[in-house]
Amino acid sequence: MAVNQTTLELPSIDNEALLEQLNTAISPLPIIKPLLADIKQQCHNYFRATLDAATLVAHRSKLIDQILFCLWQNSGFNDNPNSKDSISLLAVGGYGRAELQPHSDIDLLIVLENEAAFDEHKEALQSFITLLWDLKLDIGHSVRTLDECVSEAKKDLTIITNMMEVRTIAGNESLLLQLQEKTDPRIIWSGPEFFAAKWEELKKRHAKHEDTEYNLEPNVKNSPGTLRDIQTINWMAMRHFRHEELEELKQYKFLTQFELDQYKRSTEFLWQLRYALHMVTNREEDRLLFDLQKEIAEILGFRDDEEMLGVEHMMLQFYRHQLALTELTDILLYHIKDDVFGDSGQDQIEPIDDDLYIFNGHIRLTDPKRIADKPELLLRIFVEFAKRDNIEGMHSSTIRALHDHRELIDQDFREKPLHNDLFMQFLRNNLEISSTLKRMMRYGILGRYIPDFGSIIGHMQYDLFHIYTVDEHSLRMVQMLRRYRHADEKEHFPVAYNLIHKIKRKEVLYITAILHDAGKMHRGDHEVVGAEIAKAFCRQHKLSQYDADMVEWLVRNHLLMSQASQRIDINNPEDIHHFALEVGDMDHLQHLFLVSIADINSTNPKLWTGWRAEQMRTLYYNTKQAFRRGLNNSMGKEQLISAIQCEAIYELEKLGIDEDHARTIWAEPGDDYFLREGTENIVWHTQIITDHGFSESPLVAIKETSDIDFEGATQIFIFMKNHPNLFAVTTATLDQLNLSIQDARIMTSNNRNAVDTYIVLDENGDAIGNDPARIDQIKKTLTHALSTPEEYSSVIQRRTPRQLKHFQVPTQVTLSNDPVMMRTVLEVIAADRPGLLARMGEFFMTHNLLMHSAKIMTEGERISDIFFISDCNDKPISDPDLCLHIQEEICEILDQQVEAQQKI
Repeated sequence: MAVNQTTLELPSIDNEALLEQLNTAISPLPIIKPLLADIKQQCHNYFRATLDAATLVAHRSKLIDQILFCLWQNSGFNDNPNSKDSISLLAVGGYGRAELQPHSDIDLLIVLENEAAFDEHKEALQSFITLLWDLKLDIGHSVRTLDECVSEAKKDLTIITNMMEVRTIAGNESLLLQLQEKTDPRIIWSGPEFFAAKWEELKKRHAKHEDTEYNLEPNVKNSPGTLRDIQTINWMAMRHFRHEELEELKQYKFLTQFELDQYKRSTEFLWQLRYALHMVTNREEDRLLFDLQKEIAEILGFRDDEEMLGVEHMMLQFYRHQLALTELTDILLYHIKDDVFGDSGQDQIEPIDDDLYIFNGHIRLTDPKRIADKPELLLRIFVEFAKRDNIEGMHSSTIRALHDHRELIDQDFREKPLHNDLFMQFLRNNLEISSTLKRMMRYGILGRYIPDFGSIIGHMQYDLFHIYTVDEHSLRMVQMLRRYRHADEKEHFPVAYNLIHKIKRKEVLYITAILHDAGKMHRGDHEVVGAEIAKAFCRQHKLSQYDADMVEWLVRNHLLMSQASQRIDINNPEDIHHFALEVGDMDHLQHLFLVSIADINSTNPKLWTGWRAEQMRTLYYNTKQAFRRGLNNSMGKEQLISAIQCEAIYELEKLGIDEDHARTIWAEPGDDYFLREGTENIVWHTQIITDHGFSESPLVAIKETSDIDFEGATQIFIFMKNHPNLFAVTTATLDQLNLSIQDARIMTSNNRNAVDTYIVLDENGDAIGNDPARIDQIKKTLTHALSTPEEYSSVIQRRTPRQLKHFQVPTQVTLSNDPVMMRTVLEVIAADRPGLLARMGEFFMTHNLLMHSAKIMTEGERISDIFFISDCNDKPISDPDLCLHIQEEICEILDQQVEAQQKI
C-alpha cells in the first residue's frame, strides 16, 4: 500500500511507489480515491486520539502535496522537454500556508510563463483539472500567465493576499521566484495601501458578525477574534516586515513572548474546533451550530459537572480565546499601523494631564511604566476615554500597558477609595459609558475590578433564549439603557424615553445592569445571590442608602415585571393591585420598567415583539394608575365593569346601537369578558355581532391590538356556536397559517356561544398589519375549518426547526387552584414544537375540561404556557387522582409528540 495504515500513526505516502502505480494504471482514479479515503480515516482516528489538529493541518497539506505532485508528473506536463519548464503548480492561500483542514479548499494557482506555454499544455491542463474534480477534491484553481497574475493582483486584494502565501508543488520553481519579484510591495500594494485595504476588510467582516465576539452560533473562521483575525495580522506583518513567521517579529519588539504564546494557544484551540466541525459534518462547516456543539464538546473531551454542562465549558473556553485574540489583534494592528505609517510630521497631539495625552485620536500614556507607581491609571485611562468624544481608540502601547499591569488589580486595589471614586466618576459621565465598559472588559480590567463580573465573562447558557454570553448581555443592557436617552429612540420606546430623563442618578441603572446576572456562576437563585453582590458593591462604592437599596431591590426583582406581564391578567384590578404591592411606589416602578425592557432587548432582540411592548406598557400604566388612586383605595371589579360598560354604551350610541340591544349581547359572555377586553374591543365586538345578525356561520373578525407604531399584535375574534373541538381546530389552523399565538381568551356564553379572542404574530414576530390579502386568507381558512369542526381529526405535522430538534426538554405539568378566579391553573413547560397548542386542545376536549384563557410564553427552545381551566361543570378541579392523571397524560402526549417530530 502507498499509505501507512498503522493505527494512531500519521499516514504517509511513498512517492516512488505511488508514481510506479500511476505509470502502470489505466486510470488514476481506482488508486487515488481509496488512498484519499484511507488518509481521511487515519487522520480522523489520529485526531480523536490526540486532538492534535496543529500537526494534522500541516501533515494533510504535505500528503496532498505528494498526491498532486505524483498526479502532475503522470499528466504529461513533462512530455515535451522544451516546454516542461514553462509551467508550475503552486499552492496558495490556506493550502499555501500548509493549514489544510479536512474540507478546506485546496487553493491552486497554475502559472504559465506566457501565452505560448498555455497552448503547449492545454490538453494536459484540461486532463489534470478534470481528474481533480473526478477525485472529488475540494479545489479552487486558477490558470494564469505571469503577466496575468501581476495584472489581477494589482486589481484584487484577495488575489495579492493569496499570492503572499505561495509555494511550489510541482513544475519550474523559478516561476515562483519571478512571481514574487513582480508582486513585491515595492512594486504593487505598498505597506500602507495593503494595510488600509485589509483594515477596511476586517472592519466590514466584524460588522457582518455584529462587532461582537459572542454569538449564539459563532463562526470559528470569520467571527471577531478567530482564525481570520489571526491571518489578517500575519498578512499585514508579512507585507510590511517581509517575514513569513510571526515569531520572527519578536526581534522588532512587535510582540512579546507572552503574546506569541497566547497566539499559539488560541490558534491551536480554534484549529481543534474547526477540524472537529469538518470531521463531524463531512463538509466545510465553520459555524459552531447548536446541533453540533454537544458532539464537538464530547470529541474535545469537555464533560458535564455540577456547575456547567460540558458544552458550556467548551464555549467558555472558546469565548475567552476569542476575547484574548481580540485584545491581541488590537495591540498588533495598531502597532503595525504606527510602524507602517510612521511619523508623518503632522501628528495631532492633545495633552490631557501629565500622564495621558491624545495622539492622532488615540489615548496614550506618557510613560507606560508609570502604572506601576500610579495604579489608579488602570481606571483613569477609561475615565478620560469616556469623557471625550474625540478619541477613536487606544494606542497599542496603552493596550499593552493595561495588559502588562492588570495584575495590580487585587483586593487592596478594589478597596481603595480613590479607585472606587474613579469608577463611580466613570459611571456618572454622560458620554461613552457602554462602549468604554466593553473596552474595560475586553482588556481584562472590568473582570478584575469586579471579580463576580469576571466570573461570568464568556459564560454561555446552552439554550435558544439567551443568545449572548452573560457578560455580553449585561453590557448590552447598559447600552440599551443609554440608547433610551436619544430622541431617535422615542418612537420605538416612548415610555422608556420619557422615564430615563426623569431618573436623576442613572448610575443606579448601570450598576444594576452590570450586576443583575453576576450571581449566575454561584449556587442558588441568581437573583438572590446577585442582590447580595450588588449590596456589597454599593457599600464599597459609598452609594447613598436609598440608592444602594434600590440597586439591591432591582437586582433581586429584575425578572418581576417581565414575568408579571406574561403571567397575570394585566387588565384585572386585583392582579394589578397585588403587583403594585410588590413594587411599592412609582420610583421603583419607573426604575423596574427601564431595567426590565433593557433586559429583554439585550437577552434576545426577537423577544421584544410589538405585543410584548404593548403588554409591558399596559402593565406600567395600569400600575401607575393604581399608585395614583392609592393602594388603600383600589378599584373593585364591579366598579371597573360598570365604568367600562358606560364608556362602551356612549360609543355604541354614536354608531346607532342602543343600550338595550348592547346589553342583550353582553348578557351572553358574563363579567369576565369586560375585564379582559376593555372598552374599544367591546364596542368592536358588539358592532360586528350586530352586523352578523342571526347567521349560523362562524364570525371571524381581525384587527390590530394597537394603533401605536412598533407596538401591538393582531387579534382574531371568533363568535359561533360552541363545539368541543373548537380550541383544537382553531389553534391547529392558526399553526398551519404560520401564526404564533401569544394569548388566548376563551369564553362560552349563556347561550353556548363561543366568544374567543386570539392574539397572534406572524412568523417574523410582527403583527399582520394592513395586508388585505393575508387577512382575507386567514378569515377564509379559519371560517372553513370552524364551519365543520367535527371533521377535524388530527394535527398536521410540520418540520421542527433545526435548532429546536437538538434540545430535549422533559415536559413538566403543575396544577393549582385559584380561589379568587375559581379556576384551575394548569402550567405546562415543554419543548417548543409545532402543533403543541392543538394537542392541548385535543386533550381538553377528550377529558371534558373547559379552557377559559391561556398565557403563551416561548422561551427559546421551550414553552411555558399557563391555561386557566375548569371541569365540565365550570368548577375548579379538586380530585387529587384526576390532577395526577392529567399531569401524567399531558407529559406522555407531549413527550411522544417531540419524539415523533424528531423524525420529521
